[in-house]
Amino acid sequence: MSKRFNNKRLIYLLSGLIAILILTVFIKIPKEKATFKSSIADFDTAAVTRIILNNRISDGNTVEFNRHNAKWTVQQGNIVSATQEGAVENIFYEVLGIRPQSLAAIDKSRWQEFNLTDSLATRIKFLNGKGKILADVMIGKMDFKQPEKPIAGYSGNNVQITSYVRLHNGNEVYAIDGLLQFSFNIKFEDWRDKTFVRSRKDDVTSIRFIYPADSSYNLLKKDSIWYAGNLRADSLSVANYLNSLILIYGPEFKDGYKPVLNPVYQMLVEGNNSLSFSIKCYAGESIDEYILNSSRNPDVYYSSKKNGIFNQLFKPQSHFIKK
Repeated sequence: MSKRFNNKRLIYLLSGLIAILILTVFIKIPKEKATFKSSIADFDTAAVTRIILNNRISDGNTVEFNRHNAKWTVQQGNIVSATQEGAVENIFYEVLGIRPQSLAAIDKSRWQEFNLTDSLATRIKFLNGKGKILADVMIGKMDFKQPEKPIAGYSGNNVQITSYVRLHNGNEVYAIDGLLQFSFNIKFEDWRDKTFVRSRKDDVTSIRFIYPADSSYNLLKKDSIWYAGNLRADSLSVANYLNSLILIYGPEFKDGYKPVLNPVYQMLVEGNNSLSFSIKCYAGESIDEYILNSSRNPDVYYSSKKNGIFNQLFKPQSHFIKK
């Protein structure tokens, strides 16, 4: 075979490689860049007035968030409640913070593999006041694995966690770092505001305990001295009690409850800086159950056992008297 012929073959081979390189640079790479997203969602949170969440833990029951003026409520079925503090802000933070690390699939044939079909995924939609969908995100499964090269000198469980997401109107599946499912796959009750009592210890000046028979009394502050009824109260007992009133969460919602009798126990709290709230306690269905209601959220009722927040709130006069 002549040297001239070999040179021709080399020239043809080199020309073919150059052609492939050109196709890759000008066709394939731009296409992949167009497919891969630097972020999954990008919208103005101030424009969002409604969020619709379908997760696996709710058994097909939609959880819906609605903004009225500057306040958010959460609803499931006929139950409407104020949202837990920071709940909606956390939703925005999690979704807007999704940053794809790699492209895991490019067509829907692999959706089921990543739990990203309509029946398997957690879906979250963001809508504006006109009903326009600003973002529609599907959240799939999570993978856990040990890294191939552990960090030198680190003996703990350095587990790598990958979540998979896609846009509802897109085919591509993206891999991201983090436990995204855990932020959205929670019960309806966990989105609700469970704050039952919130007060400022130094502002409280009087508490009226209204009990059955003749056991009612006042816990009153006079010239920096606390009195339980007509007796001087133990300052440490009062301080510990007031500390317990700074923040109390309701134990278990009693949705649908409507009182038919007067409350068995009541307490009226007054203080400085417009501090004022009341708590009513009704007899429950069993001898060990009490139904509690606070003026802070008058439409919400909670169920408590006798040794629960009922016992934390309703103290006898003797509790504040030094032995």
